[in-house]
Amino acid sequence: MENQANELKREHPVARAAGWLMTAACCAGLGWLARGWMPPPAAGGPPAMMGAPSGTPVPVVIQVAEEAALNPPATFIGHVEPVRDVDLRAQIDGYVKEVHFQEGVLVRAGDPLFTIDPEQYEARVALRRAEIAQAEASLDRAERYQKRLEASDARGISQADLDTARSDVMQGRAAIQQAKANLALAEIDLKHTRIVAPIDGRIGRTVANVGDFVSPSLGTLVRIVQVDPIRVVFSVTDRDYLKVRESIAETAMQQTLRVRLKLPTGTILDAAGLRDFENNEMSADTATLPVRVRFKNADGLLVPNGYVTVLIDQSAPKKWPTVSQSALVHDRDGAFVYVVGADGKALVRRVETGAEVDGRAEIRKGLAIGEQVIVQGVQKVMPGQSVQNLADGGKGAPASNGQSHAEAVKK
Repeated sequence: MENQANELKREHPVARAAGWLMTAACCAGLGWLARGWMPPPAAGGPPAMMGAPSGTPVPVVIQVAEEAALNPPATFIGHVEPVRDVDLRAQIDGYVKEVHFQEGVLVRAGDPLFTIDPEQYEARVALRRAEIAQAEASLDRAERYQKRLEASDARGISQADLDTARSDVMQGRAAIQQAKANLALAEIDLKHTRIVAPIDGRIGRTVANVGDFVSPSLGTLVRIVQVDPIRVVFSVTDRDYLKVRESIAETAMQQTLRVRLKLPTGTILDAAGLRDFENNEMSADTATLPVRVRFKNADGLLVPNGYVTVLIDQSAPKKWPTVSQSALVHDRDGAFVYVVGADGKALVRRVETGAEVDGRAEIRKGLAIGEQVIVQGVQKVMPGQSVQNLADGGKGAPASNGQSHAEAVKK
């Protein structure tokens, strides 16, 4: 019984052949239907996998080469430093009688800062003046005595007395000079009881308050740093520095180069810096040269010992034809672009590029202003092939890729 069941399950050879014939017929019918639905290929055209037929314009985006200067800045890390700073110390001993400023404020040169109790120094000045008067009186007496001796009969005086009188006059004159010098020193000490600001700037924290005893050994009482103008120092490699000096004359450097600052917040200051000075020697360790540029800082955004980004570019850069970077194609011979001719066909144009900024590229050679350049779809274009400008609704007119070059430069 089991063998009979297996025999029944086996497929009959005639049925198997009929199945194969029906499958082949179905495949042939489906192929004929698919062939009827597909459009016939153009005569002499490339295979479907090779791209669009030669008679069909290739859809691309075209852009007009515009004249502009990209002017990308060179960037450096800069350190903000004051042009002038001063540490104020007490020049005499004494107790602080008054403090005339508030910490952290701007002060002007000559503003009073501290007053040290002046009583003992005023007394010393009075004493020195009295010593001068005493010395003058002694000199007057010596001069009178000398005159009497000189007017007397030579037989009535000795030469020793006359010499002594003359010596007393000279000593009196020297005593007056010494007393005057002592008075000058006393007046200097009295002057030092008033400590004033020697420069304009922002004053810091003080270590002396009213009633504190101060002396020269105490150290710095308060520090003042100049904040306007202020200076930024950054290091330039020997290669970059010499490249600039070789291409720009010393007298024209300030007019040719523009130096700006970018704050840590991303804000770029409008004011351009003025060249201050470069160090007189390269660093032997880093082969760099410290360069200092001075900036106005009326708003106080540049804080001493802070860090900023220094941006250096040209004040009046030369303009070149510019296109989108997507238009550039590179091969072993260099860069080229596809230019659309008057007949609407793509032509290969070898170019030399310059600066590239924000998706734009300068064309230093090989392209004229106003020429139409393919910026999208270049991978589908063949030399001599007709193109269709999608950015203008397929009419073939030049396009600007949705924005002008001026707008791109502003970004």
